[in-house]
Amino acid sequence: MENIISCAADGAPVMMGKKNGVLKLLKDDNPQMLLVHCVIHRQNLVSKKVSPVLNETLNAVIQCINTIKANAKCERLFKQFCKDQNADCVRLLLHTDVRWLSNGNCLKRFMELFDILSEFLDDKPYMTLLLTVDGKALVSYLADIFEKLNVLNKELQGTNMTLVNSKAKIFGFISFLELSQENISVKKFEQFYWLNKCEVTDATCLVIVEHLKIMVSDFNFRFSDFKEINYPSWMTQPLLVDLSDVTMEYQGELSELQNDDSIKALFKIKGTMMWLCEEEQAKYPNTSSLARKLLLPFPSSYLVECGFSAVNDILLKKRNRLDITKRGDLRLKLTKFLPRIKSLCSRHQAQGSH
Repeated sequence: MENIISCAADGAPVMMGKKNGVLKLLKDDNPQMLLVHCVIHRQNLVSKKVSPVLNETLNAVIQCINTIKANAKCERLFKQFCKDQNADCVRLLLHTDVRWLSNGNCLKRFMELFDILSEFLDDKPYMTLLLTVDGKALVSYLADIFEKLNVLNKELQGTNMTLVNSKAKIFGFISFLELSQENISVKKFEQFYWLNKCEVTDATCLVIVEHLKIMVSDFNFRFSDFKEINYPSWMTQPLLVDLSDVTMEYQGELSELQNDDSIKALFKIKGTMMWLCEEEQAKYPNTSSLARKLLLPFPSSYLVECGFSAVNDILLKKRNRLDITKRGDLRLKLTKFLPRIKSLCSRHQAQGSH
């Protein structure tokens, strides 16, 4: 248990059982273990928090989409109507709550077809609500803010994402929200594409600023543990750091590292991921051991979900009734890693480890 340096968790049950669940038991056995709840899940929870006025607007948009998508004849008529109007798009995107990018995608498509929808659904009461000055401005703001949240969600994904990168992305987005509050309060909308095209009243500005304040507060609350994680400056900028600001324990290795041309070339290619390379670990064991403890923890469950998706894709192909261990698909994938596994085992045996 003491060899586990971090554990990443996901889902609501883990959050509800944080005082007596599996993470608490792991932390009791290994107090040095770093527990991380999936940053993508936390970011999605923040995006769900909207004010009653914005929630009413969002529900009106969903009702408009469902009116067309729920009826095959209505959808065909809408498609033909879009073609007659020479629209770039001819279909609306169905809103799905379980898909975290759905809000941004369906709202963006809704705004692209807003003028056509205003004619096609002009007799519907929920479309009438959106055709008002405040209604259109609120829909435009929702399309903009959810699109930015989608961009953040995608940036937090990836195989090389670390806690260092995640912290920079999250708190960079919080700073953007704080700046947006100030700009919108004085009616500067250049940062919001759709909102900048609309007429925005003072009442709408107040609603938008209040929502941004709620998001900033919720982000700071949910990611408060990230603020407590301090990364040494030499880990992100080992070639530029002033050695007088570094503790005595690491000054010797860093002074040699800053004059090592091979490490300079490696850092230009890999960045902070350089600390995970075997070459660097062999040359500078003290600095690399500390850097690895901060770079190895997974900030999200992205890789786990990718693994589940890959296995699920294998099982859904043709022979889905066969057990995965009795099929050649998974074995074929694993054989690609056998040479690497054997080399690792031989190296550990040579070092006397098991």
